[in-house]
Amino acid sequence: MFRYDLIVMKRAHGVLVRIAWLAICVMALVAASAIAQSGMTPGKQAQPLPNAPHSVDEAVLVLKTKWLSPKDLDFILRNPQQAVVLQLYRPFGTGVRNQFGLWGDNQKLKDSCGNNNPEECSVVIFNRLWESVRSDADPSLVRQLDCQFQLAEKIRIDEKGFHKLTTGELLKAMQFQIDEQMAKVAATGTPTCESSVTLEPTGEPDMRCFVDAPLAKDGANGSKETTLGKALEGLGFFNLFTPSHVPPKITLNFSRKCQFPTPPYLYGSRHK
Repeated sequence: MFRYDLIVMKRAHGVLVRIAWLAICVMALVAASAIAQSGMTPGKQAQPLPNAPHSVDEAVLVLKTKWLSPKDLDFILRNPQQAVVLQLYRPFGTGVRNQFGLWGDNQKLKDSCGNNNPEECSVVIFNRLWESVRSDADPSLVRQLDCQFQLAEKIRIDEKGFHKLTTGELLKAMQFQIDEQMAKVAATGTPTCESSVTLEPTGEPDMRCFVDAPLAKDGANGSKETTLGKALEGLGFFNLFTPSHVPPKITLNFSRKCQFPTPPYLYGSRHK
């Protein structure tokens, strides 16, 4: 996923499911940042449901009609496939694996996944869920989203110095780089599916508060450049905001007004 010392990887159905740096705090942090912001909550029961689904399609239908709200489904629609699968994987996925009997004797569902591994089977379900949500949406909106997903992987963001910025300064710095690259493409006369990409914060974050940007301070000479998509995923992870694509905007939903009243890099950092 993004280059923040990620150390755990799980491969399933052609998708790398990456578990983040400092794995012991992933459950709490992801719950607070991504899943909690979208409103999705994991199942609380440890025992399988009495009528657990027996196929991937049945599992997707249960999730869409009984587990997920319209807001959740919109979140899934407006984010790239790999990002959605990662954010569903834990802790939401823990409830899916438990209640759908993937750790038990629901062999029919595992056969439908084509994989007996409960975790990998859940990834198959989440991939199908993403595809199903898109199939329900307006095709013109899906095309706009795909265009923005592609742009987010083409636009490069240099995070050098980001670890010393406030939230307001960070957004201005990223927007400047986005606008600069979009202008260069326009000057060449190359047709693009979208003429602009605008970052828009939601949740009323305090623009004077500071941000945590580990890539920006990691190592003295390493590259600080990454794609816009990966920059938003990584920065969102550490600063508790969730990106959502609303062409031509990308909204950043902050779950806290002020995550860092003082610069995080000052605490024990060697890169001041």
